[in-house]
Amino acid sequence: MAKKMLLVLAILCFTSPAAYAGTVTLGWDANSETDLAGYKLHYGNSPRSQGAYAYTVTIADKNATRYDVTLGPGTYYFALTAYNTGGNESGYSNEVWTEVTDDTPSLEPPGKPGQPLLMQ
Repeated sequence: MAKKMLLVLAILCFTSPAAYAGTVTLGWDANSETDLAGYKLHYGNSPRSQGAYAYTVTIADKNATRYDVTLGPGTYYFALTAYNTGGNESGYSNEVWTEVTDDTPSLEPPGKPGQPLLMQ
């Protein structure tokens, strides 16, 4: 992808419907590249600076701007990339993180409530 892409990734909400699981909803601004094929959500229990993310989810819908992940208790770090029809992948967005706990019914993402975290 020739152009630098700006991906905005934010933790939109967090709910804990079960004692040992929470759903984290991540959202981002749509990429406007004409050959966009989709996105890849990368996440794990440690920041990318400490090694590779443990999990990658391919989101093959180029119109997607949010994704739900159900997780057990722990601290999780997330970053997003976009990929095009040729299979080329963008660089990582900045990271966002959240903590999933057994007893936390809701949790605001780091930063000001209601303000998305900019991922560049």
